[in-house]
Amino acid sequence: MADFDSQKKDLMKEVRSVLDEVEDLYENAGDNGSDQAKALKDQFRKKLSNTKSKLCDIESTLAEKARATAERTDELVHEQPYYAMGIAAAVGFLAGVLLGRCRH
Repeated sequence: MADFDSQKKDLMKEVRSVLDEVEDLYENAGDNGSDQAKALKDQFRKKLSNTKSKLCDIESTLAEKARATAERTDELVHEQPYYAMGIAAAVGFLAGVLLGRCRH
């Protein structure tokens, strides 16, 4: 999970950097020569590409973790079905009690 948090922080840092580049592009593109505008646009494209790549990596990592959790949950339910039914019944009971209190 620490890996995911680290990736999330890196992605947010990259998004902020891209936004800063967009601001620079719009502020400087009209004022300076076309060579500098092209350079800023190229920098923006590179940063956007890197950000999209990192986002895809994080999404795939999240999907893999969700899939692994679902598989493990399925295994536990098959190994101990009565335990799983007991938990489901307890959660249902607590939800019923809480909903019953909200109506009064």
